[in-house]
Amino acid sequence: MKFILNTGRTIWQGEAIEAGKNLDLYVKAAGVAYINEEDMEKLGVKEGDKVKVKSEYGEVVVYVKKATERMPEGMIYIPMGPWANSVVKPDTHSTGMPTFKGYPGFYVEVEKTDEEFLDMRALMRKKYIESVE
Repeated sequence: MKFILNTGRTIWQGEAIEAGKNLDLYVKAAGVAYINEEDMEKLGVKEGDKVKVKSEYGEVVVYVKKATERMPEGMIYIPMGPWANSVVKPDTHSTGMPTFKGYPGFYVEVEKTDEEFLDMRALMRKKYIESVE
């Protein structure tokens, strides 16, 4: 299914950054996609399932979380972090920060998957080390 991707900071992600990005707390706060209940039903997923999110810039496997606040149908939200980095426009405009926002009509494909979820270390290794070896 095609979705509009939205990203940004969350309270939980901010708390987890302060605790340490190598902790499970951070993975649970940032390695997720928030999806409306109606869209979860259409995808055939429930909270805790994995989905693959694909864009023209890459793909990533994240865990599904039911949106706690109303979002428009057809939108998913991935907190800023390495999982979102894998699918957003990588151009940083000399800021060191990828284009998380302000990219109109940014669509991603989302599908249920049994593929492996990569923690931050494995994701970074795959994306930045193995890709240049």
